[in-house]
Amino acid sequence: MSLRSALVITLFTIGTTLSNLALAGDAETRLLRFLEGLHQMEARLVQTIHSPQKETLEESEGIFWLSRPGRFRLSYTNPYKQLYVADGQRIWMYDKDLAQITVKPQQGALGSTPALLLSGDINIQENFSMEELGLHEGFHWLNLYPKEPDASFDYIRLALEENELRAIEMVDGFGQVTRLFFDQIQRNPTLADSLFKFTPPAGVDVIGEQK
Repeated sequence: MSLRSALVITLFTIGTTLSNLALAGDAETRLLRFLEGLHQMEARLVQTIHSPQKETLEESEGIFWLSRPGRFRLSYTNPYKQLYVADGQRIWMYDKDLAQITVKPQQGALGSTPALLLSGDINIQENFSMEELGLHEGFHWLNLYPKEPDASFDYIRLALEENELRAIEMVDGFGQVTRLFFDQIQRNPTLADSLFKFTPPAGVDVIGEQK
């Protein structure tokens, strides 16, 4: 799976069981407050990929929509166009430049990736060890270390401002960092169901099971 696909699915699954707030650290408390009562979300994003030497390898922009539980849409608009849609049963990945669509069962895709960031299906505190990093550059930082031994990433780092999630960093075993910054965040807007449905355009190759 590509780094882009891994991060897209990473976006999708932080759990929503909000227990032990009184025992949580500052960043953890802000994260749990952000998730509490979150049903839908819309945000603009900038994604960058950095080498272990901190060289920028790639930068892209897009829009992210979320409908909990189980659905999201991520549209990359610059410098190339790619679309990811999770409809609750399948994840569709549409590369418009290549005129190619890949579809996978959603449950299977989430089960084999760092799929633990916004969907609402798991408990964060049961699936991650947390490390508070303190306040830096105006953000409260928090590391999440997966308890699953065969996870495909080393850790996820989150930046929170007030009670809003502003950035996600995923660090793999080679030290490569994928960063995603959120801007113009709308919490619980009214989103059309059509955003989370996908019909393959005529003439486009589809790889994978559609049903």
